[in-house]
Amino acid sequence: MIDPSIKLIAIIGPTASGKSDLALSLAKKHGGEILCADSRTVYRGLDIGAAKPSAADQTEVPHHLLDLVDPDHVLSVAEFKQHAEAAAVAVSERGHIPFLVGGSGLYIDSVLFDYRFPSEADPTLRAELETLSTDDLIKRLQIVSPTALETIDKANRRRLIRAIETAGQPLSRTSGMRANTLAIGITLDKEVMQKRIKERIEKMLSQGFLDEVASLGEQYGWDCEAMSGIGYRALKEAVEGTKSIEVAAQEFARGDMRLVKKQLTWFKRNQSIHWVHDEAEAEELVQRFLTN
Repeated sequence: MIDPSIKLIAIIGPTASGKSDLALSLAKKHGGEILCADSRTVYRGLDIGAAKPSAADQTEVPHHLLDLVDPDHVLSVAEFKQHAEAAAVAVSERGHIPFLVGGSGLYIDSVLFDYRFPSEADPTLRAELETLSTDDLIKRLQIVSPTALETIDKANRRRLIRAIETAGQPLSRTSGMRANTLAIGITLDKEVMQKRIKERIEKMLSQGFLDEVASLGEQYGWDCEAMSGIGYRALKEAVEGTKSIEVAAQEFARGDMRLVKKQLTWFKRNQSIHWVHDEAEAEELVQRFLTN
């Protein structure tokens, strides 16, 4: 748990909403450092497809929690929380403001609400679950925890397995958000989001995303946790030549829009988030928070 005396600013939003640009601008103005709360940027090598901050951005403002593990390693949310809390304390000790920035709701809430996680997996049950097909895992989760199935990424086998393992186990968290925290959310109209997602995918492809997918698939295999991300799944068949890049890109865009819907559903559970439409609104909130 982060010391309650430490001021923490969370910049939250769905994919392609502009949260990273907003956080970068605010952190520059207020002596901040960015803690990236994203389930893909923790992996080394997932640079283009995970939309990692550019080298220039990282030079302007220090970024943390990037490239924590190799793609064939499974980083649990509990491990992420430990890294995030340690980084926030270190940033504060340097006299700077930690900005927790991302779109992975569970990662963010694990810090904001001080999650206490269920027990480690039973090896016998884990071995059994790993032999099941993805469809069978979904059916099993529907039986043991239908509520978990509502928000989970059904293509992510690791999360399906973990949800089955922890079904019925209490996930402890504080009743309210941690003290000394400002949570700012940013979102856009659906049409604007669709346009931004399409443009971002086009940019990724122009930067060599297809080559990145091919290289990672060859080195780590298609079944590793890191490759379960929407863009990597969508481009796999384009790499293998069974689908055109254009069709794969369309599937990528549709997957991102479904993700946006899931992310917003998650974030709206937190009534402490201040939703803004532009940087001016966010700046006013930050100034008030830092001067109180």
